[in-house]
This record gives sequence, structure tokens and C-alpha cells, in this order.
Amino acid sequence: MALNRIGIDYLTLLGPQPVHFIETVADAGASHASLFLTNAVNPFNAPDFSLISDAPLRRATRAAARDRGVSIALVDGFCIFPGASVEDLRPSLDAVADLGCSRVNALSFDPDWDKTVDQVAALAGIAADYAITVTIEPCPLFPIASVARALELTGRARMPNLKLLIDTMHVARSGEARALGAIDPMLIDYVQICDGPARFANDEAYQAAAMCERAVPGAGELPLIEMLRQIRPDVIVSGEIPQRSLKEAGVSDLDQTKAVVAGIARTLAAV
Repeated sequence: MALNRIGIDYLTLLGPQPVHFIETVADAGASHASLFLTNAVNPFNAPDFSLISDAPLRRATRAAARDRGVSIALVDGFCIFPGASVEDLRPSLDAVADLGCSRVNALSFDPDWDKTVDQVAALAGIAADYAITVTIEPCPLFPIASVARALELTGRARMPNLKLLIDTMHVARSGEARALGAIDPMLIDYVQICDGPARFANDEAYQAAAMCERAVPGAGELPLIEMLRQIRPDVIVSGEIPQRSLKEAGVSDLDQTKAVVAGIARTLAAV
């Protein structure tokens, strides 16, 4: 059934506590959840937390996922910065493994392409010690700007646990929505789905929407069905759909998440 593929990504609810997030995902009928290890994206000033340093919180989050039948399918936010070493991410990988998760998503902010390639490959090497897959997320705003660039990176890194995460908003923005079928299907390991306008006036408007105001599948102009038809039918399709306007209007986390699940289910049914 399509519902087995449906997840909710942490950014959707803009800073919730991890246990509350897992419970909301379960109550909304999704099977998978992604997390951040801290609430770094927190526009509503929710209480801080750290799944890296707070072992009791990790245990509670893992127990909530187990008890509610939700897989922690991804931990997002593994960032590569200029001058930093991915060796510093080992405590974060320890936390991911303790949560029972086997996939992390990496973004590079290092404009030096060779260093980006080296650091992503090094992260994949470290993650392999934990039996963790590393996905990389093409995004036109960052050095791994396109699917083509991500494929160049995976080809140079040659790490079997290095895969692609496809964010429908970013891939549509890079003009590659119809290019996914040419990729080795086993390279695409996770999909973050949302809808939105086909075009933005500028990068600033695009970035603002990406962080705080995306649309539920079916409520925008992106070729979501066409994109999903190019991807293996067993890949998780997880809603990354922050909607700051709904939170400001007082819509509950559960009602917002139910609408996301329903939109993904309708889209998958049409694939």
C-alpha cells in the first residue's frame, strides 16, 4: 500500500520536540519520520533540545518510534562547512545509531568543489562504520547545486553507501524533473516531497519558500507524478512541507500533518 511509503520530515512542523513529532507522525497515519538532532530550524522559539547530548531524550524518542510503529528513516542536517572536518560529526553519528536510524542527509556549504567531494566521501567512510547510508541533497542554492553535480560527486567518491536524496522542490528548480529516469534507480534512496509554484521571482523568494512556506502535493504546479514515476516504488516519499502561515493561524500540528499525509497519498495513488 502507498501509505507504507509515506513519511513526514522534521522541517514540516518547524521546531517540535522529538517525541511530540514522532507521536504526531503516527497519529496522522504516516509510517516514517525524519529528525534533526537539534532544533536549529526554530522560527517559533520552541525549547531547545539536543539528541546528541541528551541520552534520556534519545531513549524516549526511540521508544516513542517503536511503540507507535514509526521508523526513524532519516536524520537530516549533517552539514559540511569550509575549514571543518567531518571527523567532528562522529558524536552525531553515535546519536543516529543509538536512535536506530540507518540514513543521514548531508549538505555542503563549502564552495571548494574538491573539498566538498573529499569531505562527503570521508563522511560516507565514517558512516559505513555504523552501517549508515549518507544521502546528498542537490539544491541550486548550495555547492551540490544539481542532480548532475551530485552524480559527479558520487562517481568520484565511489562509496557504496553514498546515495541521492531527491527534494522535489529543488530538482524542479534546477530543471531536472524529467531527468530522474536516467539515474541508476538504486542511487535514489529517499524523496522529500512538496508542491509549489513552477517559478520564483528570485533566489530569495525561493529560499524563503523552501524554509517556511511550501505547498501540500496537489496544491501547486510541480510535476510530482512525473517525478515519482521515474523513481523505484519502494523508496520512502516524505513530506517536507513547512507552512509557517498555518502555524501562525493556529492550525494544530496534527491537522497540518494529516493534510500532508492525505496529499502524499493522493499523489502516490496517481503514480
